[in-house]
Amino acid sequence: MPLRYIGNKTRLLPFLLAGIEELGIVGTVACDPFAGTASVGRALKLRGWRVHSGDVMALSHAFQVARVVLDRTPTYPARLLGQNSRGVSQRRLLDALGAIPPVHGFISEHYSPAGKASRVHGRMYFTPENAGRIDAIRERIASWSREGKIRPGPAQLLLAVLIQAADRVANTTGVYASFVKSWQPNAMRPLELRPLRPAVPPGPQARGCTAHLGPATETLARAGTLDLVYLDPPYNERQYPGYYHIPELLARGWEPEPELRGKTGLIPDEELRSDWCRRGRCEQALRDVLSQADARHVLLSYNDEGLLAAERIEEIFRQHGDPDSYRRLSRGYRRYRSDADGPERRYSGDRVRESLHYVRLS
Repeated sequence: MPLRYIGNKTRLLPFLLAGIEELGIVGTVACDPFAGTASVGRALKLRGWRVHSGDVMALSHAFQVARVVLDRTPTYPARLLGQNSRGVSQRRLLDALGAIPPVHGFISEHYSPAGKASRVHGRMYFTPENAGRIDAIRERIASWSREGKIRPGPAQLLLAVLIQAADRVANTTGVYASFVKSWQPNAMRPLELRPLRPAVPPGPQARGCTAHLGPATETLARAGTLDLVYLDPPYNERQYPGYYHIPELLARGWEPEPELRGKTGLIPDEELRSDWCRRGRCEQALRDVLSQADARHVLLSYNDEGLLAAERIEEIFRQHGDPDSYRRLSRGYRRYRSDADGPERRYSGDRVRESLHYVRLS
C-alpha cells in the first residue's frame, strides 16, 4: 500500500476486478475520478485499460502520475548529481536525496519538537531528525522543478516516494487528524526513500493515461467518451483534507506559507472539502457525476456505513441509466481502523460490507 489511506481499495482489488468480469464490462477507456492512491487505476491499466484519473487532493495527483500516468520508470538527468553521464536511475537518485543533510524548514518548524511553533501545540508528528530530512528532500525537489532541471512527471514520482517515506515514520495511528503523545517505534526509524514503479502498459491501448487535479465532474468532462466510469467517492462525513493535511502539504509545497490552524496544524481546505461528506449534499453529488458521465458503464464502490443507503443508490442508478441493467455485487471485509475503541469513539464492528453498484448508461 503506497499510503495508509482511508478507503484504499488494494485489498478489494480481486473483488472489483472479478466484478467487472462478472458484469460483462468490456472496453479500453476508463475514468477513475476519485483516484485516492491510484490502486484501482493502476490495476485497470495493467489489464489493458487507458485510464483517465482525478482527485481534488494533490497527494493523490502525485500517486496518479507515479503509478498510472508514467509508462516506465524514468531515468533522471545526471546533472542533478553533478555528473556528465547519460542519466541516473531512480534508485541512485533516491540514495543521493536520502544522503542530503537535514535542514530546519517548514515541516521541522511546524510538525516536530524542533520548531517553536510546533512546541506551542506539542506537535509530535515527526522526530526532529526525520522532519529535517523531509524538509531537505522536499526543498531539493522543489528547486529542481523551479529551475527546469526535472520534468513534471518524474518530479511527481519523487514527491510520491517522499510522501510514502514520511508516512512510514509519521507518529500517527494511520491518519493525521492527531498525533501520538509518545514516540512510536516506527517514528524512531530513519526516513527511507524506496523506489516506486509505474505500471508498464501491457499494450498500446493502455498508453496515454492522464491525471487531473480537480473535482470529479471536471475530470469526467476532460475525459470525454468512456467505456467505464469507476466511482469510489468518500462514504461518510470525514473530510480527507483534515485527515491527510501533512501529506497534502508535501505534495503542494508551502510557497507561500499557508496559515495553519489548531493543535494539529491544519491547512486552509475549504476548496478541498467534498459534498460527498455532507449528508444533505451527497445525493446531488451522485446525480451530478452520473449526469456528467459520457460512458457505457458506471460502477460505484460504496460500503454499508455510507451516508447514502443502498436502496437510494439503486433508485438513482435506475433513473439515470437502463433500469433493467442495474445490479449490485457485495462482499464483507475487515474494516480499516486508524485507532482503537475509546471513550470518544467506538466502532460498530470489525466487519463492513462493500457493494459494487452497476448500471449501463448507453
